[in-house]
Order: sequence, then C-alpha cells, then structure tokens
Amino acid sequence: MTGPARPEGGRTGEIAQLHAIRSLAMAAIFCHHLWLGLPELGRAWQGTLLDAAFRSMSLGVVVFNVMTAFLMGLPFFGPAPVPPPAFGPYVRKRLRRLYPSYALAVLVLTAVSAAVFRLSDWQGLATGVASHLLFLDPFWTRPFYGNMAAYWWLGLLVQFTLVFPWLVRLVRGPGPGPAGWCLLSAAVMWPVTVWIKARGAAAPGTGWDTFAFLWTFNLPPRLPEFLCGLWMAQAYREQAGPGWPFGRGLALFLGGGCLAAFFSGIVPGAPSLGHMSGAVWSLAIFAVLFRLPCMAVAGAWAWVRRFSTLSYGVYLCHQPLLSFCGPATAGLAPWTRFALAATAAGAASLIGAWLLERATAAVLEARKPGKAVAAGGTRLQNRIR
Repeated sequence: MTGPARPEGGRTGEIAQLHAIRSLAMAAIFCHHLWLGLPELGRAWQGTLLDAAFRSMSLGVVVFNVMTAFLMGLPFFGPAPVPPPAFGPYVRKRLRRLYPSYALAVLVLTAVSAAVFRLSDWQGLATGVASHLLFLDPFWTRPFYGNMAAYWWLGLLVQFTLVFPWLVRLVRGPGPGPAGWCLLSAAVMWPVTVWIKARGAAAPGTGWDTFAFLWTFNLPPRLPEFLCGLWMAQAYREQAGPGWPFGRGLALFLGGGCLAAFFSGIVPGAPSLGHMSGAVWSLAIFAVLFRLPCMAVAGAWAWVRRFSTLSYGVYLCHQPLLSFCGPATAGLAPWTRFALAATAAGAASLIGAWLLERATAAVLEARKPGKAVAAGGTRLQNRIR
C-alpha cells in the first residue's frame, strides 16, 4: 500500500491530508465544548466511555500544536532549506495573519455576549477584552470561566511564535537536532508537569493549585508537542519514497510513549501520567492519520478543504455561539438540546467564520491599496514554501 502523495523537496506543493486532519481536530474541539455546555448530559453519563470520549476531544488542540509546528518548520529543513527567520519580520508576518480576525471576533462576540446575557459589569468586560487582545488569557484564571475560554490557545500560539525563530536556530545548530531536542524536552517537561499537577492537587485553594491549573495552558509543558512537529517536518523532508513518512526514531518514540501511557492506566499503583498520556496519544494519532491514504483523498474533497480553510474562524466563533444556545434551548430534553445546539451553533460558526474571512480580507485590502488580498488571509496553508 502506498502512502499519501508527497511534494518533491524544495518545490511548492500542498499536503492534502492536513485539510482532513485539521477538519477532524476542529470538529472534535467543537464537540468537546458542546458536551461541556450541557452538564446534565455529563452527569447522566459520568464515568462512561461516551463522557470520556467527549472530554478527550479537547486534545484536538494538541493536534493543532503539532500541525502548526510541522507547517511552520517545513521550509527550514530538507535539501534546500531557507535561512532561519529574523525575529521581527517573522513575528509581524504571523501576527498579520492571525490578529485581524481574532481582534474582530473578540470585539463582536463580547458585544453580543453582553447583550444576550445582559451583562452590566463594564469594567469586567473591558478587562476581559484587554486580556484577549493582549494574549494574556493563559496567565490568569478568570478567562477560563467565560464563554471565550478557548482563546487561551491563541495566547499559546503567540508564545510559540515568539520563540520560533530561536527554536529553528537551536534545532538546526550543532547538537541533537529536532529529534534530540524533542526527546530532551519530553524527558524534562512531562515529568515536571506530572509533579506540578500532583503538587497542585495536594494543595487545593492555594497558589500551587492555581499555578498547576494554568501550567499546561502555557508553552513550557507544550514544548514537546511543538518540537515533535519540527521533528516531523525534518523527517518528512528527508524521507524519500512511499511508506511511513516520519522515520523510525519518531515511530519508536510515539510507540513507546503510547505503551507507557497505556500501562500507567491499567497497572495498579502505577503513577498517573496525566498530560503526557493525552499528548503522546494525540501526537501518535496525528502521525497515523497523516500516513493513511484515505486522509489525502478526503483532504482533496472540496467541502473538506473549505471547512479546513474556515477552521480558524470556526475556532474563534464556536464556543461563544454554543453558549448562546443555552438560554434558547432551556427546558428541552438534554439530547434535544444537544442536537439543536450542534446544528444551530455549527451552522452559525461556519457563517461567522466566513464573515470573519471576508471582513479580514476587506480590511487588509483597504490597508494595501492596489495589491490584491485573497480572502482568508488568516489561513495556515498546507504548503511547502
């Protein structure tokens, strides 16, 4: 069985399967927040595989992390790598892609939330808007209790963007390379994260509890995920021909990590690996999906590609829109609420993403007269440049 189509090194080509993987990850995150927004279902199904499945779908952000690093890293590896990026120009370029849609979503959805929920704490609203716009959500707990809690990931993404030029120089310089740095970060950060989470759980209501809660929303414990994406980018560019695209070393790392996570969950008295378990399973799922020929086929379908290119806007819109379904469906049976919220918020998220895309394109075009700007300037393209 041959693997998915591979663009030749150094030439521009699209990696079709990433459209399908991105679409699945976004759908999983949507379903996770849909489930959390209906606590009566969570209580009724607590302890079941269904409840565990919906709660685990939050790991779609790990897939986003590794995919982001993979795409950002591709140009810097292979037979004809480009020079490491300069900090200022690179960060400005990334923010120009991400920020217009994000800022517009923050302002519009905050205003709509204030109207729907009849909020009158204007100081609190202004503080929340400032936190979102300045990417400060991962550093304090208040944003996680609102209907834009998912925006923490934008803060994480900006943290990674700020260190990315340095990381490229690090992994390409003398030393262990992306594989070694990924393994080193995992060997350090995953055990540290287990210890921090245990320390926080042992001291509820203290500063340790708060620190442990916020820890995994920030870059240090997520470095193994991003560095794994860079490892995949290097292996993908250097691996020739069909078959497993990421090299034997990464297969051993992911396989060993999944085995450790599996046995930690079934062996009596074994320590819980917590965040590591979810992260390594998500990395393995991304790698396996990338390898499957059917994902490349699905990624070429027009509707999958369109959903993929709208996924950033869907991510920005979906959680607030799901929260608006709460008052509208109150009093109905839980599964009826589930179906109505999924349909209404899903459709509204797609429409909102399309409107963000058009508005952002119009703003960028207005700022650069005479230079055409394609709709969807915030998209992360699945391309080797």
